[in-house]
Amino acid sequence: MARRVPLNDPDRAIQVIAEDGGVILTGFSSVEDVQKVNEDAAPFLEAFRAERTSSTAAPDTARCTRLFGRSDTARETWLQQEPLRKILLYFLRTVTKPYHWVGDGYGELATNPILSAAATLDIGPGAKAQDLHRDDFIWQQIHSETRTTYTPGSDIGMGLLVVGVKTSAANGATLFVPRSHLWAHTRLPKPEETVAAELDVGEAFMFLSSAVHAGGANTTKQSRPVHGFFYCRSYIRPEVRWHTSAEFAIGGLEMIDHADQLSKENQHLWWTKEEVQRWSVAAQKQAGYLIDHPFIGYCNETDPIKLFRANDSGMQTMGAR
Repeated sequence: MARRVPLNDPDRAIQVIAEDGGVILTGFSSVEDVQKVNEDAAPFLEAFRAERTSSTAAPDTARCTRLFGRSDTARETWLQQEPLRKILLYFLRTVTKPYHWVGDGYGELATNPILSAAATLDIGPGAKAQDLHRDDFIWQQIHSETRTTYTPGSDIGMGLLVVGVKTSAANGATLFVPRSHLWAHTRLPKPEETVAAELDVGEAFMFLSSAVHAGGANTTKQSRPVHGFFYCRSYIRPEVRWHTSAEFAIGGLEMIDHADQLSKENQHLWWTKEEVQRWSVAAQKQAGYLIDHPFIGYCNETDPIKLFRANDSGMQTMGAR
């Protein structure tokens, strides 16, 4: 079964994730905050059901995309917790000394993880289980050999699932294969190796993108909402591209109001400048509005975060959180 570790013990959580590929984090949220996020997502889930605009969602599944911007509680309370940040930095912070000469030696470069995608999935009664998969397949990751121990720095993404209701094998709790993050690409799981990560409200399941997992089948008469947040190394292209119309204004291009005018398939998400200005600096950086030293992510020859903090005398420097 998936092991449980309190969120306020991030060192232990890191150890379990390295050993198993995933961990259930207890004490991740209060029940009240879970209910707030459920309520934040609810109108968008209802609209999705009414319109059925997605060609990729199963008929018994509703989605609330853009959850990072639509839920203040998720963005500013859940995702800015220091123990969570510590776990993410351990697995997804990139520190190297490439051919970048500084003074008498190679200069060290360091980049932090950014958000890849955030959405609520409401899995309805009768929904079938997903096929077992690794999330890093979207980046064409191939695991060429089986390992006995985890190699720090080998993953490029992580997932965090916060349940909106108590989950069980019956209502489709996430299926997880412990230690599968160590497997070669050719290794297939046996039925007895798959466990259900059953969560109480207030708990979260965090896992590496190399871990084999799947959403379970919902055989009950009640829906199962889950709030998902996915991260990647900052030099990897996120699953969802975060833009604001202001980026186009800076570049001297025509302002576009709706993602549909560009690409329905890529699901580009748009925020107004005013919306992003409401976010904390930490949240803005987490969404990718930053320059990764020395040059990745600049906008119009400057740090994009300056666009939102131009009048903020307390703006933190790029290196600060």
